[in-house]
Amino acid sequence: MTAKLLANLWRINQASAAGAIQKLTPETYRHRLTPQTASAGFIALHTAESMHRFAAMLFGHQTTLEMRASGGVSDDGSPLDLAAIQQAVADAYAMIAAYILETPDEQWAEVIPTPFGDTPRMGVLAFLMHHNSYHAGQIAQAVKKGQSLVSEPRPTV
Repeated sequence: MTAKLLANLWRINQASAAGAIQKLTPETYRHRLTPQTASAGFIALHTAESMHRFAAMLFGHQTTLEMRASGGVSDDGSPLDLAAIQQAVADAYAMIAAYILETPDEQWAEVIPTPFGDTPRMGVLAFLMHHNSYHAGQIAQAVKKGQSLVSEPRPTV
């Protein structure tokens, strides 16, 4: 029962959060709100990568996906492949959906270690859904109100 409920919640999250990413176009995916913020495409790539990182915590998933937009990395304007990003997001959503259905109900209450503390598995999945929705809002705003901007170099520490 728990896995089916979570699978449905995941499907709803995907329908709303992935929509902004699938609507990106070659004209809009490099839009930024300011020169210091990440582009819509970079944020979309970060979303796909994050789903793989969360899948490692949640399900022990081993990924070969190169992390280019996660772990404190800034959008330096390097070329991005929009179609590949959109596919990576779709694949990541499908991967998590499959893991959700494969996870026995009793495992959803298990406390698992995460970088933000020991947390029930279900809570980590809820956080991932929030993460995806948060970034979908950023992407939508960058597309709607932003423009293609050259990023300013960030100071190194």
